Amino acid sequence: MIMEPFEVYRYYLALRLHFTTDQYDAIKQKGKVRASRQAFAKRNDLIAIRKIAETYSDKDIVNFLVANFITGDRWGGVFDTEAKERFILWKKRIESLSYMFEKEISYLQLQMEKQSKPFDYVFAPSKNEHPYILKSYLRRTTSIETLVILNNFYNFVDNFDKEYYNDLMWPDISRIIKKYSPFLNVQQEKYNGILRRAIGLDAP
Repeated sequence: MIMEPFEVYRYYLALRLHFTTDQYDAIKQKGKVRASRQAFAKRNDLIAIRKIAETYSDKDIVNFLVANFITGDRWGGVFDTEAKERFILWKKRIESLSYMFEKEISYLQLQMEKQSKPFDYVFAPSKNEHPYILKSYLRRTTSIETLVILNNFYNFVDNFDKEYYNDLMWPDISRIIKKYSPFLNVQQEKYNGILRRAIGLDAP
């Protein structure tokens, strides 16, 4: 079933508000936004919106938009030439989510072992520099998905919000983690087991 381009536009507006503002929650507000067909007809990107409607299924359109907004692009980047590639890479991450999570946690654990530190030191705040987990994300050795999953167990985002509220990058990253969380289907027990094994709390 092909979604009508105007509905794609409404989804786009809802998810843009969701990922770029603190006030709007697309899940709680069920994607309701003010949008008129007159304003839609005047947009310069109608061709791009129609192409999205014709290319993807209803479910994939939401995922396509989410995959682009979690990159931190304020406009979602959905109308540029890299949007499709971002979506493909997102699908690959989701399809191998448990494997990727275990691999990234093992890497973090190894880095802490090299410093003779426990795993949770990756969240240790510092006034002079970002904590290790944030530096790892910025270096792209830790994915946004792993940050979301780890926050379920360590609730580090709330602590960082207090510590780094004046930081140039953290507030935007914090918002993405919190806004992405309801779109990421995570089995808590399964990922807690992966985490515990990777950091040596459970025998393999």
